[in-house]
Amino acid sequence: MIDYLAKLADEPKTFVHGRYNEGFEVHGSELDEYYLIAAKKKFESIKHKIPTLERLAAEQGVDSIESTDDLVKVLFPHTVYKSYPLSYLEKGQFKKLTKWMNGLTAEDLSTIDASECKSIDEWIDLLEEHTNLTLCHSSGTTGKLSFIPRNKTESREPNLLMRNLIRDWFGDNSGPDMIENPLPLIFPSYKRGYQTMIRTSQSQAELFGMTDENSLYLYDDKLSADIASLGGRIRAAEARGELGQLEISPELIAKKDEFIAREMVKKQRTKEFYAEAVERFGGKPIYMCTVWTMLYDAMSEAKSQGYSDIFGEDSVLITGGGNKGVALPDGWKEMIYEVTGFSRAYELYGMSEMTTPFVQCEHENYHIPPTIIPFVLDPISGEALPRSAKQVGRFAFLDLIPETYWGGFISGDEVTLSGYDNVCDCGRKGAYVCGEVRRYSEKEGGDDKINCSGAPEAHDKALEFLINASAQI
Repeated sequence: MIDYLAKLADEPKTFVHGRYNEGFEVHGSELDEYYLIAAKKKFESIKHKIPTLERLAAEQGVDSIESTDDLVKVLFPHTVYKSYPLSYLEKGQFKKLTKWMNGLTAEDLSTIDASECKSIDEWIDLLEEHTNLTLCHSSGTTGKLSFIPRNKTESREPNLLMRNLIRDWFGDNSGPDMIENPLPLIFPSYKRGYQTMIRTSQSQAELFGMTDENSLYLYDDKLSADIASLGGRIRAAEARGELGQLEISPELIAKKDEFIAREMVKKQRTKEFYAEAVERFGGKPIYMCTVWTMLYDAMSEAKSQGYSDIFGEDSVLITGGGNKGVALPDGWKEMIYEVTGFSRAYELYGMSEMTTPFVQCEHENYHIPPTIIPFVLDPISGEALPRSAKQVGRFAFLDLIPETYWGGFISGDEVTLSGYDNVCDCGRKGAYVCGEVRRYSEKEGGDDKINCSGAPEAHDKALEFLINASAQI
């Protein structure tokens, strides 16, 4: 094994403090030995600290990671971080929610008394005040929030990686160093909150030297986790025709109207937001994080008003998430570049459970950093497909950087994985995800039953253990 991989296997966080592109100078054929050594080391260091992982390993008969099959058997299904009963939120049972979370983190939460918490916000604040956790949650589009138990260090590391990525992706030192030379921030979302993207933005604002004078947010206040949860449940209930059956606590009833009112004027607020961005930062290089569809709508409006080359050429655009099912016309991306003045974008694929996203190259492949051990699983058997040629299946991974939570995860995404026995046309080496990513829930018409490797019922038993342990209060 080459020295670079040996150092990463010994301490994965060296990737955070190194030259970003060095991770893409290792041929995919050299990764297998490294993956196994690094996974074995991480599993041994954390398996007895996370009760649900220890239980899953026991159910699967995995004492140590000696093969790829061993590792795949102890990856968590994507439902694990939202496996709590919804009644815990509906009835304000935050003491039980704390005990549930205690089964998923290496932090000891056994002495935390959350019985007085009346909201998710209060619960997250309590954990942050009395433990090393900086909890973040998903967007909750399926109707239920996932809670990711990152600690304070793990909340900072993704932004150090983002700094390195921006600086080096198109070539060493080809982009701005966001710490040494911060750019004005344009962020079409909330200024504060617990949702992963907003948490990340808050941390970036601190790390990258953002101030009120050089930043602009769609909303200057906080996205309440309770509002995010309620919003997801309302949308999911509407889609099922069950809106009238929602159980909403008295504490949330008052917030429901606030959520609905803000959603009704969001389009107009977005228009005003981009108009203010042009007025304050026009002609300057800026740092913007948004999704393509939102940016397309805003720039179409700007083009109709005669705008072009609004911002400085050296601006940094971070985007991702695809087109969100929206059909955009031919030449839509070129139109965005023409109006904004951007010359390129950093298009990312990632998820809340992952420390660092994958960046898309000019050949539309998303390149995987060596601190993520990727798999594609057969959607029928749940077994790992070979690391050769191009393989299509369910995406799964082990993130080597987190120390508070396991980082082994089976996603809901169908991907095509390649790069072990070939090199991308862009010249970057190592594993990559090819082109389009889609959700199994969309492909299967809403049904996304994960078929796990090993004993089919092992994951169900591990989650049952997690829920039962939290209910015994």
